[in-house]
Amino acid sequence: MRRFTFPLLTHVLLLLTASTVSANEHIQVSGFGNISLIKSGTEDFGYKYDLTKEAQYGGWAADTGSAFGLQLNAKVSQNVDFVIQGVFQDRIENDLDKTIAWAFLRYRVTPNFTARVGRIATPLYMLSEYRDVGFAYLWTKPITDFYANIPIASIDGADIAYIYQIGGGLLETRLFGGKSNITIETTSDPYDVTLSPVLGAKLSYSIDDWLFSSVAATTKVDEGNPSEGIIDSLQQDPALSQLWPEVGSISKDFNFIGSRFNYYSLGAFYETGDWTLQTELSYTDAEWPFFPDLAAGYLSAGKSFSNVTAFGFVSRAKSVGEFYELEAPSLQALQIPAIAGLYNFTKASLDTRVIDQESLGFGIRVDLDSQIALKGQIERTWINDGNAGAWLTTIEGISAVPPSYIDTYSISLTFVF
Repeated sequence: MRRFTFPLLTHVLLLLTASTVSANEHIQVSGFGNISLIKSGTEDFGYKYDLTKEAQYGGWAADTGSAFGLQLNAKVSQNVDFVIQGVFQDRIENDLDKTIAWAFLRYRVTPNFTARVGRIATPLYMLSEYRDVGFAYLWTKPITDFYANIPIASIDGADIAYIYQIGGGLLETRLFGGKSNITIETTSDPYDVTLSPVLGAKLSYSIDDWLFSSVAATTKVDEGNPSEGIIDSLQQDPALSQLWPEVGSISKDFNFIGSRFNYYSLGAFYETGDWTLQTELSYTDAEWPFFPDLAAGYLSAGKSFSNVTAFGFVSRAKSVGEFYELEAPSLQALQIPAIAGLYNFTKASLDTRVIDQESLGFGIRVDLDSQIALKGQIERTWINDGNAGAWLTTIEGISAVPPSYIDTYSISLTFVF
């Protein structure tokens, strides 16, 4: 029994129409679920499923990767429909606004030209339309090295897409814009952050059993400042600037508001017969000192044997470019314990954001029927040169020495209906 063919995957990505319950001819209800168990992290270095979730400091947990979603498609007229999707899962902040993943009106101007307005999936990566739908991909969870540092799942705004034939395939051009409100976890407290405007373009090309994509997007931080605590510490004593003259410019550099982030990605997906191949590469160009530029990517392959698929992947995430150089106080000032402590804490906070790691993972997917799959996965992540910025640390853990590697085990039961 095949997992799904490429045409069916397209339906899962866009409309979750593997199975629907019709209230009438104009309304369709569908849904999905992931029941997941994950074991990862250590006492000082917490596993980050993504930035919107609490880190997992060792042991097994069911809430990290579990989710349940419902989607309603309502046909308003021949060319207009309304889509709303709610995703129930554990988050740092879990209110109704965060639960609503999609809520948009879609207008099909022509068979090839579509416009959407409302809350839409942000087309930054290949899993954009189905990141929470575990049934739609091989692994037990999105690959951590690539996806954990992408907090934007949706935007409040609009997009337009045009599809035309070229070279025997279909090319889709999509332009999007809006804003995104997210809550991210930090070493101290979670922070609400507003990114606005989020602007971008995506090209997708499908031909035969291949799908290719490329994205370029940019955004600025409009509200929220996760480095507020460190800035307050640097500014709390006016006399500090006399002993550490650079402290004023350092405080301004650490301000998150107004920082720009540029994001670029390339992806390819292939599925035919018994083989599934998928790869993505991304580059995040960041202006904020606490998040150095990041390059990430993965390559995944799966081979099916009847209803069982064996898969493996390699992935890498690495901070690149120029790192922020923290100006140190004078040797005389460093003799004062309060100044030395503040400087060392600030430097350690910068150093703990640097990422350099690579992972190797293997797993098995068993399709119990056409709508239910059971998956298991093991992976080892090597942390290079102690650069464990992809793992969240406690305040006490900032000065801890990272392990050379951390193993992650995960099991999931996924379904659509």
